[in-house]
Amino acid sequence: DGPLDIAVDETERELGRGGMGIVYLARDVQLDRPVALKLLPPEQAALPDRRARFLREARLAARLAHPNIVPIHAVEEVGAFVFFAMRYVAGESLGERLRREGRLAPHVAGPILRDVAYALAYAHAQDVVHRDIKPDNILLDEDGTRALVTDFGIAVLRDDAQGGGRIVGTPEYVAPEQAAGEAVDGRSDLYALGAMGFHALSGRPPFQGTVAELISQHLTTPAPPLLSVVPELRHKNAAANDRA
Repeated sequence: DGPLDIAVDETERELGRGGMGIVYLARDVQLDRPVALKLLPPEQAALPDRRARFLREARLAARLAHPNIVPIHAVEEVGAFVFFAMRYVAGESLGERLRREGRLAPHVAGPILRDVAYALAYAHAQDVVHRDIKPDNILLDEDGTRALVTDFGIAVLRDDAQGGGRIVGTPEYVAPEQAAGEAVDGRSDLYALGAMGFHALSGRPPFQGTVAELISQHLTTPAPPLLSVVPELRHKNAAANDRA
């Protein structure tokens, strides 16, 4: 759509940061709308591998157009700065909500998990595997009626998802094949969705412990049946989550 005219107002703020960038609340001056601006710090942008990985995330996410995936508006390189602008979601993450409330009632968690499932079905149809589905990567609209998947920082095209012995993902939710550094596909995201659903409904992930203990449990131990910790859940919903 052409170059963005972006302003980062001093009254606006940092929204979050991680290993692959800092996210700021900014304003698209041309269209007069708030945007979330993900910036690769200049010291990292100077490293060709980091710069390429950051741009790859933006381009992978930008090819996805779905109501339950945070859309990318533009990708820009300006001198030492590399950034992309995406829709600003004014609500909170599922992770923030769980840290505040502990667990969600089934009638609240159900639509959120459904929305994430819709987003993953679409991404998988485009041959994109997210590889890091977790509560902090699920954003909730301000009124809490819609969930959107974000952060495709370690996403991969299915044909490139060979593993190579490298473990990626978040230990509490990582699929066994990811934990083993093996090839992944859409089923790996569905496992993570099931682990996240277990957390949302019960108040904790299916396994707990150190990183090494978590990896070992995902590799060797079936997750506890969801009904064993949330007996009030409808059986068919618990069965669907257990299957994932």
